[in-house]
Amino acid sequence: MSYARTNHSTTATIDNKLFGSGTFKYVYAGTYTSGPRKGHRCVSKEFKSGCVVEEHYFQEELNICDKAQKIIDEFNEEEIISQEIHLNTPEVWTYVPGCHKSGQKSLIEPMILNFEKFNSNSGWALTDSTGWASVMQALSHFSYHNSGGQLLLCDLQGGRYKDGYVLTDPVIMSRAQNRGPADLGSDGITSFFQRHRCGPFCDKSWSKPRVVGKAKIPMNEGTTMQAYLKTRNSRVPLSRLGSVLE
Repeated sequence: MSYARTNHSTTATIDNKLFGSGTFKYVYAGTYTSGPRKGHRCVSKEFKSGCVVEEHYFQEELNICDKAQKIIDEFNEEEIISQEIHLNTPEVWTYVPGCHKSGQKSLIEPMILNFEKFNSNSGWALTDSTGWASVMQALSHFSYHNSGGQLLLCDLQGGRYKDGYVLTDPVIMSRAQNRGPADLGSDGITSFFQRHRCGPFCDKSWSKPRVVGKAKIPMNEGTTMQAYLKTRNSRVPLSRLGSVLE
């Protein structure tokens, strides 16, 4: 079973006023105008001016979301908690002819209310009295264990609803460091676990990486990005790190 929260629509009107801003994208609020979600609110996530907007980068976003969905589905199937965690599934839509953004692509997904952030890709974690912070930490730990130590789902943020939680824009860190600019690779995974403290929803049998010494990645509540430019494969990638508060 897939615990995806999808558009269930093919058209929407998008407000001109800026709703929010993330690391690489501006966010505009809108309203679905067709399908089962007609009249419901949505968001359009549009790459900022100066950022690369080729098809490859849209596809990279969708690939991360697809893998995150598989991890969340597997976590739900374990029935570690009685409620469900869902993930917003964005789609690439194109502005129609006649508007000032005609032909421009953006990522459309349902709007999330009661937005909050639970952890970051550098190991920061929220503490709260509801228990959801511990659940999200367990989800991150589970993703590492269930992938055989190859992946870590983190930067978990979204909104709480009466029957569960909806996440959006998660980060996946990997040993191969090939999951986008927020993938800090092995150093990121190790730094996360140097700060991770298992809670009531973590299983004692779940594996963890061996951690010694000081974390290599500074801890920030915001998303830590690896700054790099896509150039020739023969070039050495940049490794400068910067903190971005979402």
